[in-house]
Amino acid sequence: MPKQFKKYLKRVCKLVSGPSSYPSGGFKVALPLRKVKYATVKYIGNGEYIAQILTKEQDDTLNDNEVKIFVRDNIEQEVNEGGSATYTIGGEVGAVDLSGEKFLIVAEGY
Repeated sequence: MPKQFKKYLKRVCKLVSGPSSYPSGGFKVALPLRKVKYATVKYIGNGEYIAQILTKEQDDTLNDNEVKIFVRDNIEQEVNEGGSATYTIGGEVGAVDLSGEKFLIVAEGY
């Protein structure tokens, strides 16, 4: 890419399915970019999951054009007798089948 065009970012949206057996630490997704600068992910489904995204800046095992989707169980709420609530984000899901679950990635890069 010519040097003068590096300041322009390209936006990519990709809808992906989860893996049939979720690997500990998340699953990798390659994007049609040479280098991912920013990325977000949204879980789109009926389950109780929260998705987080990692780029090469957070996980050096990734290639420049890859992101990793890390999936957790949903937020749990406990209310005590006094009415105050405690919220806990669930831990990482185990080796579950996420093949029917969809994740929307929006990334920017070169």
